[in-house]
Amino acid sequence: MTEDEKKLVQERPKYSLAIWAEQNKLSPEKIEEKIGIALRLAIEGINDGSIDSLDGIGSPLSSKIQAHHGVSLFEMNRNWVETAQYWRCPCCARGKFEISRVGGKRQILAKLVEHHDHMADALKAAFNKAFVVSGTDQPTHTGLALIERMAPAFSAYPSVLVCEDCNNADAAAKKIISNTGRKVDWHSFSIGQICQFITVHKHAPHDVDEFKVLALWDLVRPAYVARMNLVYEVAKAGVLQDYWYERYKGETMPVPTLSNGFKRYNGLELVSGDALIREMERGIVKHASNYSRWRTEMQPIGESPPPNFLAMIKSLPGCALMWEELSDGWECPICSRSKYESVSFGKNKISFHTHSPTKLSSAWTRINKICSGCFNVVTAMKRELEKGCGVKIGSTFDCVTPDELRALLRARSHSPPLVDQKMAKALMYKWVSRPVKSETGSNF
Repeated sequence: MTEDEKKLVQERPKYSLAIWAEQNKLSPEKIEEKIGIALRLAIEGINDGSIDSLDGIGSPLSSKIQAHHGVSLFEMNRNWVETAQYWRCPCCARGKFEISRVGGKRQILAKLVEHHDHMADALKAAFNKAFVVSGTDQPTHTGLALIERMAPAFSAYPSVLVCEDCNNADAAAKKIISNTGRKVDWHSFSIGQICQFITVHKHAPHDVDEFKVLALWDLVRPAYVARMNLVYEVAKAGVLQDYWYERYKGETMPVPTLSNGFKRYNGLELVSGDALIREMERGIVKHASNYSRWRTEMQPIGESPPPNFLAMIKSLPGCALMWEELSDGWECPICSRSKYESVSFGKNKISFHTHSPTKLSSAWTRINKICSGCFNVVTAMKRELEKGCGVKIGSTFDCVTPDELRALLRARSHSPPLVDQKMAKALMYKWVSRPVKSETGSNF
């Protein structure tokens, strides 16, 4: 914030919103008082059990843990306090009570830690190695920014909160591997992998099965090696090439909008960007969109999927789930395309989607799932009726019956269906000419 902006905040504002905000703002003392009251009430809620989404040394769970171990002193970290009393470790599936154990100093260990991948560290190490190996004496001004932004792309899994015993089991497993002379500098096992080589006990550390660790490492090592090779190539490119990423100079705010926090003071911090735009749109001339393209323009024909299309489909979680839900002999009840014919492919992009008509549309109650090509026509028709003609449609499928849609379309393999333009216009006219007046003018 510049000196002029600070002065604007500090001086008595001249416009109505700021005057109102100034008159109604809470003093720092009042805010601190409210914060203090909230903290006290939160602790009371934790202690009396009415708040179980947080934890603490006085919670009912902590009392149960103390009684079980016969020890009163806790070694409790922030993650334990800030998680629910009913939290369970996503790796070993133990709850907090089973996780608790007595430490070497006769204290109750109550600690949860964030288990994370080490690819960010690996990239920075590779960045330095690339300088050493290449011997370049030219600094890079954008290379470090490149590798910092690439780190999440190379991570084997997102960070996740686990019990300390699971995190320690990962460290123990890596030590087992390194003791055999194999390099495992930057690898970290995921929770799905850790649970494969641990034996879980209540109130005790996990046992780590050495044989299972080494067998698992043999399985995952090729992917780790490939990842590290990619990491080094990216780091080398960051060192030897510049112009990867431009940082803005000084305090430049790339997107200086209200919604992005630009000058949200003097009362504007209370104004919603979405609400402001809705109000402004009442008096704004908007570009008229052409919502009729679905029936007036022929959609491009798609390509035939490659022979290994099924591997591609099953590599996309959403598409894979929809594919597996249907029998091999399934056909779209509207256009009669098979599962294979309903696969869309073009420009090396593949997709397979089905949609279930809402049961709120009485004409569709006997239809279970339709292909995405037929669904897209229904949604496009509803969009034109509502946004282009001002006709109110209840549920999406209320705008057309299954028989009308069948008559309207001509199926094409791996492509959007052809739409009978005359019939589509007639269906639209049927809606627009109904006795209920539309909110906007129509094209008919």
